[in-house]
Amino acid sequence: MLLTLVLTSTLLQAPEPRQGSLAPDVVEAIDKNYLYAEEDSWKLLRTKLLTDTQSTVASLDRELSSLNDGDLRIVTSEQMKTMQAEASGHERGIGLVDFAITVEPTTGEAKVVTALVDSPAFQSGLLPGDVIVAVDGRPARGMVHEEVMSLLRGNAGTLRLMIRRNGKSFHMAVPKRVWDEPDVVFRRIRGEQNLGYLAIHLFTPDAGNKVREAVASLVVNGVTGCIVDLRDNPGGYLDAMAVAGSALTGEVLGWKVRRNGTREPIHANAGPPSKMRLVVLVNDGTASAAEELAAALRDTTGAQLVGGKTRGRGQIQTYVKLNDTAGIVIPAASIESPHGFRFNRGSGLSPDVVVWPATAVNEKEDDLVYKTGLALLTHG
Repeated sequence: MLLTLVLTSTLLQAPEPRQGSLAPDVVEAIDKNYLYAEEDSWKLLRTKLLTDTQSTVASLDRELSSLNDGDLRIVTSEQMKTMQAEASGHERGIGLVDFAITVEPTTGEAKVVTALVDSPAFQSGLLPGDVIVAVDGRPARGMVHEEVMSLLRGNAGTLRLMIRRNGKSFHMAVPKRVWDEPDVVFRRIRGEQNLGYLAIHLFTPDAGNKVREAVASLVVNGVTGCIVDLRDNPGGYLDAMAVAGSALTGEVLGWKVRRNGTREPIHANAGPPSKMRLVVLVNDGTASAAEELAAALRDTTGAQLVGGKTRGRGQIQTYVKLNDTAGIVIPAASIESPHGFRFNRGSGLSPDVVVWPATAVNEKEDDLVYKTGLALLTHG
């Protein structure tokens, strides 16, 4: 199932929908699953919601926004279908999928996590951290997440965005066109006898098996050291990440940590890993499941992280159906690396070797992060 941060493929049992207000169902779902349900801010809002007998999906979503948690939100059933299609790589639009945009709780601004690699938005120059001020002349500030996404989706025409970057605003035209970029790309590195390159752009349901096949192919061709490029990967399915990780390490990839402290290991029984020297490329567009894989490879194989600090979005989301037309997305667990580091609420992974800028430019000559990673593999 696709959701905003690290994703899981398990849906909770939907409660029986009540007649009238959705507020009691929302409260029940949050009480049962929300990672931060013990905080005073939720307890105060909880009381308010239970006294509201005329609540709607829109009004409840805006009430929840007062908790300053951009990953707790109500979505329609159609929005959820679109989110699932995007996470599976079947519906990409301009390359700004659901979990590639976040609405900052404190400012109400729509901020780019990352555009998918080689998408129209990526090729137009949209960068992680860019603020979307307006879409086709409509101000985005103050909109809830789904309102912003409704403006960005679609496959025809051109989007005219006003972007703010480093305090300066400018306009950007992004064409809506058909594009297709593989979720996994790999090759032997030209001119290097035993080095390979593996890029994972999105953890679709099939990405894990594709990574295992890619690694097996590299090993058969004599590769003993590999660059794993996770730049501008916004995350995806946690199960797919676990399968991908199993190709490179045989150890537990991390832990799901619930509100009550319960810890569940993240791993996949997919056969023995291939032993290779690894360097992992990351930047501020590396988020969620991609951050977890980077942390896991550093903790379990000694891989060095090269590039820029990652996004810091280490939560697992759960979807609870409220009725036939709406459901709620709830942060239900934190993610912890094998060595106990939590990357959440903006606390991303700091690279071992900082290279700036850390933007992915696909192994071109001016890709300083790639060149640094290659030097580490070649010379140590």
